[in-house]
Amino acid sequence: MSFADPQYLSRDDVPADAVERERALVEEISRSEGKPDAALPKIVEGRLGAFFKQVALLEQDYARDNKLSIQQVLDQAGLSVNGFARFRVGA
Repeated sequence: MSFADPQYLSRDDVPADAVERERALVEEISRSEGKPDAALPKIVEGRLGAFFKQVALLEQDYARDNKLSIQQVLDQAGLSVNGFARFRVGA
């Protein structure tokens, strides 16, 4: 279903301390890039969205149609996921 390497099922499963670390990091990066303070909250939220897309399975693009997320495909099919397993081919 996914071609990425998720660590968590959903964004709700990502530990709060990991989210706060990432939030602090993207805020620091945004400030160092000279982004205006007024725009920082939106920029940080956008970058956090990208973080969740990397680490949460349900946020990731569906491998057969990258316009859809895994969650959207499941919703359309009337399905839900309780857990997942990762397999790595090669390495």
